[in-house]
Amino acid sequence: MHPHLFWIIKGYGVLLALSFLAGIYLSIRRGRTRGMSDETTSDLCFGVLLSSVIGVRLYFVLTHLSDFHPWYKVFYVWEGGLTLYGGIIAAILTVFYLSRKRGLQFLSVADVMAPQVLLGIGLTRLGCLLNGCCFGFPTTLPWGVHFPESCAAGFAAAGQALHPTQVYSSLLGFLGWGLLLLLDKKPYTTGLTFARFLIFYGVSRFIVDNYRWYEEGSPHLGNLTASQLISIVLILLGSIIILGIRRKSGQGD
Repeated sequence: MHPHLFWIIKGYGVLLALSFLAGIYLSIRRGRTRGMSDETTSDLCFGVLLSSVIGVRLYFVLTHLSDFHPWYKVFYVWEGGLTLYGGIIAAILTVFYLSRKRGLQFLSVADVMAPQVLLGIGLTRLGCLLNGCCFGFPTTLPWGVHFPESCAAGFAAAGQALHPTQVYSSLLGFLGWGLLLLLDKKPYTTGLTFARFLIFYGVSRFIVDNYRWYEEGSPHLGNLTASQLISIVLILLGSIIILGIRRKSGQGD
């Protein structure tokens, strides 16, 4: 793999930055179609950026407290330890808070931003592939990937071909982004794009986690990973929003 693209600049960092830049640009364009000013959308995007960066680290720390001795290693982000779901949860909470503070409808704002989250996942998971993290179980499938022992995947499963779960997640992210945009047509139904995002990402993450490797001691409930449990919650929330939309429009009568 190639964790560094340009000397000391990490590929994951480059793709993460690209996902944020693309997300801000596309959110501003989508915001205009929903009557949001460029300034308002930009402020919301930067709030999401900051909170999601904190969230991806905070979630990992809270689920791996025993790994941080001494405590200040919490801030050693260059050593790895980021969890995507932490960023997504933090982003949703931030959009909810900032929308209420500015007198905006949360679901309308969430509709604007949701597709860009999936685009960001598509990009950043390619960074995970370059970095050799977030890898899958050993496989004999022809598209299994052999990772060098210098990265986490190669160290954990030396000489074995692994499920490229990073690629699975990336392809599903791009697919979901395209589907949300394709289905998001006028007249807009408030909350529907966000609900579809919750369901699509919840289902896709649940499936990918069946092939993904986690270190021993990571949070589980029975055979379900912590991410799969969160996925179920997102699917239920998305379904509730859609049921509410149908009842409001009279389609559920």
